[in-house]
Amino acid sequence: MKLRPALGLAASIALAFSLTTPTGAQTQIKATPDGAWDFATETLGAGCTLSGNIHFKRTADKAYTCRFTAVWSCKQRSPKAVHTEQSCVATQTGENVVITSKIDKIGMVDPVELTQQMREHYAADHFSVKINQVGDRMDGLFRSYGQAPVIFRKHEDLIS
Repeated sequence: MKLRPALGLAASIALAFSLTTPTGAQTQIKATPDGAWDFATETLGAGCTLSGNIHFKRTADKAYTCRFTAVWSCKQRSPKAVHTEQSCVATQTGENVVITSKIDKIGMVDPVELTQQMREHYAADHFSVKINQVGDRMDGLFRSYGQAPVIFRKHEDLIS
């Protein structure tokens, strides 16, 4: 008879675990790039960096459109700064996000004498990154004429 209470206890523990284990609709939502982000590269040659802000909008499962403004700035050579507006598409496969861009506008250039040259020769900025599980940071690689590590940080939603 001592076996029945032990079996009852084991069944109770199994039931408790089954109620707390995520299944189906309870599984954790996968992180996505949807929303607003800031980004910045590490320094490339001649003290150059790329930084800006980007907004992703989901268009389909694993597909996004995006727009960003960026500033290419250099400390040791000209141009000292190139402001751009770019549109992009992004695809997500698991934690990997690939962003392919096209230039919409070359804005202010420093020095201004290089504006036409930048309009003719500035290359679109592309990124290959991995999103973290929380969905608030992406790390990876910036690619254009050169390449460098890049970090994206998601804007925090303000709650009022």
